Amino acid sequence: MLTLRIGRAIWILVLAFVTLMVLPVIGRSRTEPAKGGVQPESAELASIINHIISGENEYSRKIVEFSPRVETYIQYVQQDPQLGDVARDDATFLGRLQFDNAAKEAAFIDVPHAPRLRTHLRPDYFALEAVAVDAGAFDREHYTIEPVRWEYLGDVRCLALDVQPRKSAGVGAFIGRIWVEDHNYAIVRMNGVRVHPPRLNFYVHFDCWRENLQPGLWLPVYIYSEESDLGERLRYKSMTRLWGYDLTARRQQQEWTGIQVDAPAPVRDSSEHGADLSPVESRRLLTVEAEHNVLDRLEKARLIAPPGPVDKVLETVVNNLKATNHLDSVPPIQCRVMLTSTLESFSLAYTIVVSRGLIDVLPDEASLSMILAHEVAHIALGHKVSTNYAFNDRLAVSDEELLASLDLARSSEDEAAADAKGIEFLKNSPYKDNLVQAGLFVRAAAAAAPNAPHLFGGHLGNGLTEGNHKMIRMAALITASPALAPGNVNQVAALPLGSRVQVNAWDGTVAFTTRKAVPLVDATEKMPFQVTPVIPYLTPYAQPSKIEVSARK
Repeated sequence: MLTLRIGRAIWILVLAFVTLMVLPVIGRSRTEPAKGGVQPESAELASIINHIISGENEYSRKIVEFSPRVETYIQYVQQDPQLGDVARDDATFLGRLQFDNAAKEAAFIDVPHAPRLRTHLRPDYFALEAVAVDAGAFDREHYTIEPVRWEYLGDVRCLALDVQPRKSAGVGAFIGRIWVEDHNYAIVRMNGVRVHPPRLNFYVHFDCWRENLQPGLWLPVYIYSEESDLGERLRYKSMTRLWGYDLTARRQQQEWTGIQVDAPAPVRDSSEHGADLSPVESRRLLTVEAEHNVLDRLEKARLIAPPGPVDKVLETVVNNLKATNHLDSVPPIQCRVMLTSTLESFSLAYTIVVSRGLIDVLPDEASLSMILAHEVAHIALGHKVSTNYAFNDRLAVSDEELLASLDLARSSEDEAAADAKGIEFLKNSPYKDNLVQAGLFVRAAAAAAPNAPHLFGGHLGNGLTEGNHKMIRMAALITASPALAPGNVNQVAALPLGSRVQVNAWDGTVAFTTRKAVPLVDATEKMPFQVTPVIPYLTPYAQPSKIEVSARK
């Protein structure tokens, strides 16, 4: 009797287990299981997989319409017993993706043609490997796809699936996991590696995130990669960012035809000035025209963000510096954000440009005021953009030639003068009592720069260091700062890359992140100036609000 009861109990358990295994893959729980055993594929699951395959193949056809800007920054790292991975060298790529005949990247900066003795990776390869699962053969004949579970990525409910290449899959087949959203089953994340590399080559792991940039359209935005088992010389972490997908003539036409203009009443058909401009006014106007030409061309190339809320924060700091230093004769100064990771800033006529990467790593407002004080000093000292750029034809070059055509860096003499004047401005400013932190940032930058020369160099203006990284901007502030304490979690001299600024990958607009500060557990979490993974909070597409533009009086 006992044997019979045990036998019945076993059969009940087996029946319960089988029932759980054949539940439909569609469910409503955040953690419900979706992966079955070896039972035949249900009609519902088959329909989902077919939707995924057809959607990804449609995506591969759709993406050829775009030519996004792409930047890859690689840090080669080595192990530190106290700090974990620390940079020992770096490399960068800046350009655009194009898909006219075959996927390739057009560079805006010089890129080495071959890896140096296999100790460096080509930074222009990362985006090409991760923009699609398999542009030529993503189907059931070449891949098996099995569900794992439902989970949320931000606000988006997703089904995670494991993807395995079959024997028939060719060179560069993908193996790993994909996540698809639960409406149209579009892929929103890919995590894995490619297999079957060409002879004498290899592939690296990547984690690619797509965002819902337009209705029903998910496009790649972030690609993170790291390897620690390719040998010490190839131990690295890299971040690839893509933005500027809206580069179409159609968009430009819609922008202008959709603007509402509130014109002053009555409308004036003539200028208030009845005489020619004075020589001083003429010179100023020519300088301002040069500035406008440079800014317009950089924005057209999607290297500078459109005006936005980040600019207003920077301009508030600038106005504080101007007001407390009685710079009443200096015209209003505007600020703009360059969309690259390199730590650089520069001024034109009356506009200061600060890179996204530099804003990311600044730990506080006093450190930001230090960067801006240096550029305000350039403007106050009369260091302006060359009036050569007032002739618009000088900028009639391709995007690939643009950075090489612009010379916006200052001489070492002008930099030294701006340092001295900038420190004078800071000592009279509301930030004068917090300059210890600014000096600590300069000290940390001086220590990190030799091992990350591409990060600290500038594409257009002056980087934070010069002269083979032996000279550091605003170096006089170091003397009042404490010694670096890398193991002290309470001393934060600089932040990791990606800490502050979010980029809208469709139109290139920028905003500050809204994430909360996280208490550090140990020194390995400080990561100053370092590449870190970016885990975006995915949301469905939301129609942006219309912006009304009023006519200037």
